[in-house]
Amino acid sequence: MSGTGNSTKPTLIAFHGSGSNATIHTVQLARLNRVLKDHFTIESLEAPFPSPAGPGILPFFDGCGPFARWLPPSEKVTIEVMKAGTSTTELSKEVERLVRDTVQRINTNGGRVVGLIGFSQGTKVVAGLLRASQLRKELGSKGEDWLASFHFALSVCESYPPPLLPPSLLKLPEIASKSEEEKEELLRKKISAPVLHIQGEQDEWKWAGDAMISGHYELGEGKSIAEKWDMGHHYPQKVEESERMRDWLVEQLRVLDDTKEASS
Repeated sequence: MSGTGNSTKPTLIAFHGSGSNATIHTVQLARLNRVLKDHFTIESLEAPFPSPAGPGILPFFDGCGPFARWLPPSEKVTIEVMKAGTSTTELSKEVERLVRDTVQRINTNGGRVVGLIGFSQGTKVVAGLLRASQLRKELGSKGEDWLASFHFALSVCESYPPPLLPPSLLKLPEIASKSEEEKEELLRKKISAPVLHIQGEQDEWKWAGDAMISGHYELGEGKSIAEKWDMGHHYPQKVEESERMRDWLVEQLRVLDDTKEASS
């Protein structure tokens, strides 16, 4: 599921949870990929920073390390900071480079990236990329065109706020030229892209994801949908749940392609 850049199907870029890796994420995504593979290629990326094994990784994935995370080692986060939503808002340059290079490689190989999948800490990256894509479009910016690839997303077991914004966004002339007050107002805008948020009723971190969804996403038709399913901090396991996620993702692709066709 990773490294293919299949040109015949659109690509969803996937971000694993903290203390995991791309290989483990591919295994976790297997049920969804089974029903999604006729429609999308999933490109599972690996975070650049070392980490101990995350929640739910051991003992099942013992020996499948090294494990990784999306936040740099310098970022120490307590429960209090998570609840306050005052941790870093910046995506590391290493992660930004990884995503940019992935999008450009897929485009060069004749493919196209259309959306994102995030699990746990990976949803912080997803949220930041969606917000960056939205602001770039709203401001009519021509720079950092790789950000235009992210149209919709699936977020499972959402992480705590705030989203992680790619640093190149703030360097765009249309943003860099604004006052600090104007920048803050821009960055407070909620994400309006279509996102299916799946929260586990038994997930001990559900409160963190609920704060991210309510604080940073617009809920409503054509925007975010938040659903609570009977599960813990893991991917949905029932066939009908995988089919629900597939149907939603395929519908977003249909809407995207219909919109592009109508405007061409």
